[in-house]
Amino acid sequence: MDGKLTIGELAELFDVSTDTLRYYEKAGILSSHKNDDNGYRYYTYEEIIVLMDILFFRGMKLSIKDIKQIITKMGIADIKKLLYQNQRVVEDRIQELIKLQKTITQVVSHYEQCEQHVGKFSIVPAPDFKYKLLGKQADNLVAIIRKYKKENWDWLDSIRYTLLIPQEDFLKNPNFSSAQAAISIDKENLYMLDLAEQQELASLPEAEYLYTIVQTDYFEQDNDALGKALEYLKEEGRRVSGPMIGRYMASSHKDGLDFYEIWIATNSH
Repeated sequence: MDGKLTIGELAELFDVSTDTLRYYEKAGILSSHKNDDNGYRYYTYEEIIVLMDILFFRGMKLSIKDIKQIITKMGIADIKKLLYQNQRVVEDRIQELIKLQKTITQVVSHYEQCEQHVGKFSIVPAPDFKYKLLGKQADNLVAIIRKYKKENWDWLDSIRYTLLIPQEDFLKNPNFSSAQAAISIDKENLYMLDLAEQQELASLPEAEYLYTIVQTDYFEQDNDALGKALEYLKEEGRRVSGPMIGRYMASSHKDGLDFYEIWIATNSH
């Protein structure tokens, strides 16, 4: 080898492409020599050491700009400061990924619940969330987004889009045509709202509730699942004693369907 490597030999040694080595040269962070006899590039021991540092710092996700500063201008103290700044960036990214993992886990859970509970009925206690009625569904979606949006999209799964159907309307027409828009939020997420907004929220009355998950395209004359819910209550010797409230869970855009988990206040005859 006589202390020299061609560009192909250097690329093979470090498992990088020759284009990458040329890019590093163009960026001014790696040098090469030219063989006077054949015009080919070659690299000496010094360039190999520099390339090892380049790859080391690239492995820490430092930019080419920062690496150029390290190689051409920075002493130990400045390099340490730069690495410390990068460490803080990485720590912030880790927290973002943890938050993203939590969100994905929660959304996957929603889809699993939709698969497992559509059309299945159970009697449960009052749900542990608070809600605020806003008005007609179509007129308020944009207003909800404008009022409650945050700097990121995490709020979409914390401040849940919610529908409420008054008891009389629900008994007359068990579908979503008379649904009114609302927002709801679990009690552990109330901190996302200021105190005045928190005071505008109401809890569902303490009672027993029929719980299920239904799908809707909002246009059906009768929602099959809601009709079956009323039949289930009748068979169980129960009657509806309050509005139906539903929280958005997921969408199947291919089918034009939205999924809601719903609660219907009920008591025995």
